[in-house]
Amino acid sequence: MSPQALYDVLFLFKDIHKVVLDFAEELDEAQLRWKPRGYSTSIGFHLWHLARESDFLRAIILERTPQLGEDFGEPREIWARESLAQKWGFPTELNATVGTGLNDDVAATLPLPPKNELMDYLSRSYEAIEKFVALLDERYPNFENEDEEFRKKLESIRLNLLVFLSHDCRHLGMMECLKGLQTGFGSATEQRK
Repeated sequence: MSPQALYDVLFLFKDIHKVVLDFAEELDEAQLRWKPRGYSTSIGFHLWHLARESDFLRAIILERTPQLGEDFGEPREIWARESLAQKWGFPTELNATVGTGLNDDVAATLPLPPKNELMDYLSRSYEAIEKFVALLDERYPNFENEDEEFRKKLESIRLNLLVFLSHDCRHLGMMECLKGLQTGFGSATEQRK
């Protein structure tokens, strides 16, 4: 596998993050929390999950790759540092979860915070992962001068970043669908007046 990406990962992260944030800003609390009958997750759940995944990804990379150094930030999630699970009333047994693997019954009952708090967490999680990627690009534009073990870690980090980029796109699609079911229009559909 080549360690060189043929595209700008940071640009793509910033682009999808802006689309998600702009999409969510247009929604009101009711639209954020609405779920179709028989469906367990709302747009708000997807936004929470995206925030958790971005927050988790940066933290776990730093935890598992101490060679990156302190400049890359603290290897603790915003979620843990600010005790958001307790603040928002999440079940204590789910404190470490990022929303992956939750069964439908549990996902349907997660207490989402008010929109402004959720959007703040999402924005800060996105900002933290973007800063991480920017510093990674600056420090390690290629892996030529790194030992084999560290080079493999850097390649794995790059691969995980791409997986998470795809992950955000998939959730955006889910949110588009949920908005479309409510309003008849997603952000990719031009609303006619």
